[in-house]
Amino acid sequence: MNKKCETLCAPGERLPIHEIQQENARIGNHLCSQYFDFFPLPLLVLNSFRQILFSNKAFTDLLGTNDVGSFLAKRPGEAIGCSYSDVGKNGCGTSLYCRECGVLRAMLESIRTREKTVHECQLLCGDEHGATVARDLRVFASPWETPDGTYYVLTLLDIADEKRRQALERIFFHDILNSAGGARNLVDILMNEVPEDAREIAHMAKSSLFALVDEIQKQKQLLAAERNEYATSKITLQGLEIVQSVVGEFRTHPKALGKNIHLDGGSFNVAVYSDFSLLRRILVNMLINALEATPAGGIVTAGLRREEDMAVFWVGNPAVMEESVRLQVFKRSFSTKGQDRGLGTYSIKLLAENYLGGEVGFTSEEPAGTTFWVRLPALEA
Repeated sequence: MNKKCETLCAPGERLPIHEIQQENARIGNHLCSQYFDFFPLPLLVLNSFRQILFSNKAFTDLLGTNDVGSFLAKRPGEAIGCSYSDVGKNGCGTSLYCRECGVLRAMLESIRTREKTVHECQLLCGDEHGATVARDLRVFASPWETPDGTYYVLTLLDIADEKRRQALERIFFHDILNSAGGARNLVDILMNEVPEDAREIAHMAKSSLFALVDEIQKQKQLLAAERNEYATSKITLQGLEIVQSVVGEFRTHPKALGKNIHLDGGSFNVAVYSDFSLLRRILVNMLINALEATPAGGIVTAGLRREEDMAVFWVGNPAVMEESVRLQVFKRSFSTKGQDRGLGTYSIKLLAENYLGGEVGFTSEEPAGTTFWVRLPALEA
């Protein structure tokens, strides 16, 4: 092993190449390299000095080489071609820039805790033509105990497409909400200036813009919830007031045309400590789904009851789901209304169970029809 090496970040010591070759041979006794070549993600085995002892085919494909010896004993940044891998006096992991490296963080944390760790990493690398290439990676580091000692398995997942999509989504939601919100506010300002014979069209435009902004906000909220990025804001809510508000609002909704929405006469108030926006979104989705399943002239009923220490919000309609629908109804993109239309029911379950500490379910049978319900912890009466 090298003597104590100068570093501004992680230790810089390394084993000499002949010891690395010996470790490589020992690892071969424990690994079936053919199996790891079938593994689709780039995979490395490192020693505690963060030097590469083994790789699978996916990693050599990433580098565009079949010669494992060309990067044996190197560190990951040196093998991949990180622009900062040669800045520190002792290579990859020893410069100030390395302090922000996700690959290094994952490796050091796994060495320290002897547990699996996950970090994200943004690398700037040079290609064979000298051009700079950006890589976005999710890095998994896991200790691997063998009779010959502890090694570390490093797996690299390319998340460039995921990062691009997230960036585009942020730009999209920011810009389109500004545009739609601005148009909505402009129509609202001009309502008093519209001639009487154009009032109906103006009201339709206003309603459409409000619906557009609401739909954009709904999709933004759902994406944040899926990424565990939604921050709840819980307060004490009077459940029946929210049910009454949603029922009253949707009696004039386009999806309610020719149909009836009733508030169950046996409903009574149950207070809950919850997030108003999420709870309202859940009830709106339940009501829209029920209206879409109800034929002209049919009745949709909403209600609230207390069951022991739980508040049960429910919406029923006369239709009965087929078995194939019942078995898939909460899947993300399953829908009876067309491709990629299944977000409403999926979001009910996601928001209620992941963020509000609730439970979601349904019954669907003759002659009662279909009833979806959400159970949330109730406050004391």
